[in-house]
Amino acid sequence: MKWKPSDQKSGWAWASLGLGPLLLLLIHATLGLRPEHVLLTGCCVALAWVGPRARGFLALAAPFVLTGLAYDFLRLFIHLRGEVHVGDLYAAEQTLFGVPTTLGRVAVSELLARTTHPLLDALTGLVYIFYLIELFAVGGTMWFRDRQRMQRLAWSFALASLLGWVVWVVWPAAPPWYVDVHGTGPALLTAPSSPAGGARFDALFGVNVFATFYARSSNVFGAMPSLHVAYAILPALATWTLGGKIRAFTAVWAVLMAFSAVYLRHHYILDVLAGALTALLADRLVCAAQRTAVAPDPQRDRASTEVSA
Repeated sequence: MKWKPSDQKSGWAWASLGLGPLLLLLIHATLGLRPEHVLLTGCCVALAWVGPRARGFLALAAPFVLTGLAYDFLRLFIHLRGEVHVGDLYAAEQTLFGVPTTLGRVAVSELLARTTHPLLDALTGLVYIFYLIELFAVGGTMWFRDRQRMQRLAWSFALASLLGWVVWVVWPAAPPWYVDVHGTGPALLTAPSSPAGGARFDALFGVNVFATFYARSSNVFGAMPSLHVAYAILPALATWTLGGKIRAFTAVWAVLMAFSAVYLRHHYILDVLAGALTALLADRLVCAAQRTAVAPDPQRDRASTEVSA
């Protein structure tokens, strides 16, 4: 998995001319083309033709691109999901992270979401909107500083996404805002997605950012784990040993994302913890794969020595 300049072949450019249109045709036939599909595919084809350095960047960034495209295909498998967890997750949150009040035991996450303020609405809204931009920006920075770390971040992003999607299908869970609106009864599978606390951000700035984003969501019951949180933690893990400003920035961003997920009523604390575990597992597996890829092989080295002798 180690990046090597020699791995970049000009054949990629020619291959992109065939793979690009085929990918767009597949998306058109299964999902329906949107402008971002064409734009993203076009950018990849362009990078493949710009030159060796651009192709090198594309090779390392490929997991980001493929994961982004794969997300849309998730809607083809949502119907395979198991029974949606609503009341049991809500009860577990109250039991594990609840405090006694005059109205009974109330989850801390619910109390936090009730304590709103315009400044918090603005801050959490911005953090939640830029959840992928921050990850991609850190990955781009690593292209210039440490390409091994960029590779680590790209593949851990892909793996964390896959792990999260599998859980969404196998153990679908309703988010807190769903319980606020529809209660803890059997899941209403036709329930539309909601911006929840993000609606306050839209109202504060007179925009429809959250409303538009969640109107296009194909999966209401993907609260567990929180991939918003997982995506925020991955850059912190990948850059932690670099220290300095980048470690401080990614760590603070991860904390803000965890807070935002709960404050905006999109996730329980349990979802946040599950997202953190998903990120940690994905990062550890990718790091192990990187070490294996670059580790010396005594048998291979001995065979090479015998041949040369």
